[in-house]
Amino acid sequence: MNKNATVIIVVGLLVFFTLGTGFIVMSNSSSDEGELDINIIAKANINGSGIFAKGKLSITPGTQEEINAWGGKLFMTPGASSIQHNMLNKFVTEDLGLKFVMYTSGSLSPDTVYWIAVAPMNMLNTLKLDDRIEGGFPWEPFFSEIVLTYPSFETAITSEEMEKNHPCCMVAAKASFLKNNEGAVLRFLTAYTESLDWVNKALSDLSSGDYINLLKMTSEFTNITDLGILSAAFSNMTYMYNLVDSSGAETLEKYTEKLIKTFESLNIITKRVNDPAAFANQFINHTYLDKVLNDKPTFDISKRIKIKVGHLAGDIHQIGFVVGMKLNMFSNYGLDITTIMYANGPAVMQAFQFGIIDIGILGLPPAVSGTANFR
Repeated sequence: MNKNATVIIVVGLLVFFTLGTGFIVMSNSSSDEGELDINIIAKANINGSGIFAKGKLSITPGTQEEINAWGGKLFMTPGASSIQHNMLNKFVTEDLGLKFVMYTSGSLSPDTVYWIAVAPMNMLNTLKLDDRIEGGFPWEPFFSEIVLTYPSFETAITSEEMEKNHPCCMVAAKASFLKNNEGAVLRFLTAYTESLDWVNKALSDLSSGDYINLLKMTSEFTNITDLGILSAAFSNMTYMYNLVDSSGAETLEKYTEKLIKTFESLNIITKRVNDPAAFANQFINHTYLDKVLNDKPTFDISKRIKIKVGHLAGDIHQIGFVVGMKLNMFSNYGLDITTIMYANGPAVMQAFQFGIIDIGILGLPPAVSGTANFR
């Protein structure tokens, strides 16, 4: 890593969070949207997660046999505001017709699938300590790590198979930082897009030196030394920075609208959004990435700029940023980056609210719920 980078690892920040579900706010009153505190300015990836289960567990709904197979089981998810949790919730309640309930204690009812919130990096160790757990839904590389190293558990389905080309991690920024530091934001996104281009080029040739270097950098970041696990994880990933997906997938704005309605029904968003479409259109901010991609701005890098960036520890959804740091891409654009790592998306949102970071890389769902609750 370059000499102009600072790395901070935050442990135990979520003291007053409820199992990673989002921020606790007292007011349930409706509110005008006003100016949103956080904007999404680029993507990090789509897809990249999977459900593992003890033994074979079908994901095709429709038979009583399958309903019986799922009922009464205890699963781990990253928390109620995560995309993984919401995918599992939708499958269990809509496709299987079962209840999806947070487990606290007692016996497990056959008409219910239970969940507990566990950070993906901790799921493997949790499995070893609690034999009641029947499966989980982590992001990569922890999904591949479990199915390749823990023989009792197998792949049930990947998130891409559940919802093709679903959005996942995003680059978010404080709205005030965007307004007051446009040059810094354009520098950051220029370096970031070059970094993701480098990652995708490396992944296009698995025999290349760049790919071997990518595996090495990823191993250092995740502390996973088995390169076979990392190769499997990358095969389940798609990296992109464009906010508009040319594959024909649903727009981020429409996806955000649906998340708002879902989160309001689950009381994850506790401050009602009067106009989800207006919220989504303001929240997904194309301005800065469009300038980078269309205008190809140039910079006077003699004046260095400091930026504080938060992202998730060990999450290869965000490897584009990690690679950019390790290859000095951000430094080459005159940026001195302080990197702060967090356990999950709600912790990144908390860091935004406390003014600890300027830019964060996290899942779309916690970014939506955190922004909505703190208008």
